[in-house]
Amino acid sequence: MASDYGDEAGGKMMDDFMRFGERMGERAMYARAVQMRQAFESATRDARGVAGENPGKDDPPEWAKLDMQEFQRIEDYDSIKGVIEDRLGSHGVSSAWFADPETGREYLLFRIADAQEVWQSFDELARETDGIAAKAAERIREQRDKAPGRNRDGRTLDERAEQAREAAAALEAERPTSKALNREPRFQETRAK
Repeated sequence: MASDYGDEAGGKMMDDFMRFGERMGERAMYARAVQMRQAFESATRDARGVAGENPGKDDPPEWAKLDMQEFQRIEDYDSIKGVIEDRLGSHGVSSAWFADPETGREYLLFRIADAQEVWQSFDELARETDGIAAKAAERIREQRDKAPGRNRDGRTLDERAEQAREAAAALEAERPTSKALNREPRFQETRAK
C-alpha cells in the first residue's frame, strides 16, 4: 500500500481516512481532510518562516519548533502525528515532539538545517490530502457495494416485530402459571469439638 501513495505516510493517511470515514461518514471524512490540508499548508508557511529567521545572528539556534495547535484541534490527532512522522522520516528529518504542560500545546522540534525538508514534507502532505480522501471514499463505497446487506435483515420491520411478538408469547406460555416453591436440601455445617 505504501507504494500506491509514495511512502508509509500516504498509506497511513489512506488507512486513517478509511477508518474515520467508516466510523463517522463520508461527509465528516471530507471535512476532516479540509482541516488537515489547511493545517499542512499553515505548517508549510511556518516552516518556511523558521528557515528565514535569525539570518544575522552570530550564534544562530540549531533547533526550531512548529506549533501543532491547529493539528491538535482535528479529531484523532495521534494518527495525524504518525503521518507527519513518517513523511518527515522519508525525507531524512530527525524530529521530536514537545508537549508544553502549561499551555497544553504540542510542538514539533526539528533542526533548522532540515527546514527545507520539513516544509517540503508538509507541502506534499497538503497536496496529497484531497486525493487520498477521495480514494478512501471510493474504497469505502466499493466495500459497501460488495456487502450491502451484511448487517441487514431482509425482512420488513413489521415482519420482524410480528416474529418477536410470537416468540414472546411462546416464552410466556412456557412459564409456570403458579409460583411453586422449589426447595432444595439445606446443607448445614457441623463442627466437632
